[in-house]
Amino acid sequence: MKVNEMRGHRSPVTDEEELHLSANLSNSSPSNSQPFPKTPKPSANLAASLLSNSGMKPPSRTWKVLLSFLGHSVALTIIILIPLLYSHSMDLSQFRNTFLVAPPPPPPPSAPRIVPSHPAFHLREAELYQPRVIPRQIAQIKDEPPPSQPAFSCVSGGVPGGVPGGQLRGVLGGILGPGSRQLVPPPPPKLIPRHGPYRVGGKVQAPRLLRQVQPIYPILAKVARVSGKVAIDSVIDEQGNVTQMKVVSGNPLLVTAALNAVEQWKYQPTLLNGQPIAVDMEVTVTFKLGV
Repeated sequence: MKVNEMRGHRSPVTDEEELHLSANLSNSSPSNSQPFPKTPKPSANLAASLLSNSGMKPPSRTWKVLLSFLGHSVALTIIILIPLLYSHSMDLSQFRNTFLVAPPPPPPPSAPRIVPSHPAFHLREAELYQPRVIPRQIAQIKDEPPPSQPAFSCVSGGVPGGVPGGQLRGVLGGILGPGSRQLVPPPPPKLIPRHGPYRVGGKVQAPRLLRQVQPIYPILAKVARVSGKVAIDSVIDEQGNVTQMKVVSGNPLLVTAALNAVEQWKYQPTLLNGQPIAVDMEVTVTFKLGV
C-alpha cells in the first residue's frame, strides 16, 4: 500500500529506482521474513521489446505512399492549368500600320541573240574523163593589146586665150612646163580565164610537194602481210590543196589509208603565165612492211 501511494504521489520513477525502493521496504518489514523473487534487469526487458517476435505490429506505409503520390499529382496539375487559364493577348494596334514596298521592276528583255547563218555548200563528187585523142600541140592564148585612148579630151578649137598644147583646166596665161601633159597609165593585164584543172605535162609543170603526210599502215594489212603501191588521180587547186581524188590502182586493204594521207598533202601552186592554176596529176603511195 505504501508503495502504491508513493507511486501515486511521486513523479514518474524509473525502473532502477523502483527496484531499489522495493528492496529497502522488504528489508525493513519485520513481518515478511521470506525474500522477494529476483526481478529481471531492465536491459533484458529492453532487448526483448526490440526483438522481431514482439507482439507489436509495425505501422503500414501504403497509405502514406498513396497520399504522397496523390498530393504531387494535384500540385503538378495545378501548375500546368494555371498558365492555360490566364493567357496574355497581343496588342494588335501596333500592327495596323503596315508599310508595303513595291517590288523592283523587271529587268528589260535581253536582245535576241543573232545566230550567224552559214551558207550550206553541197559538193558533188567530180568525175574525170580521159580524152580520146591527146592533141600534139597545146593552143596558146595571146592577149591583144587594147586600143590606146587619149588621156583627156579637148574642146574643138580650144578656148579663147588658150595656148596650143596647154593643160586641160589650166590657168590662162600660164607657162607650159615639162610635166604639163598627163601620162596615160598602162592598161591592166588581161586575166586569163581559168579553165581547169589542167593535166600535168608539156608547159604545165607538176606542183612541188611542200608537206607529205605518211599513211597509217592498216592493222588488217599488217596481219595479212599485204604491201604495195596505191595510185591515186588527184586534183590540186590554186591554193595547193588536194580537192578531188580517184583511185586508179591498189590493194583494197590499203586504199582507205592512202586516201586519208593524200588528202592532207600540201603543194606549191602551179603557175601558168604567172597565175596559179588547178592541175590534175597522179600520185603514188607506197606501203612497205618493216623488216
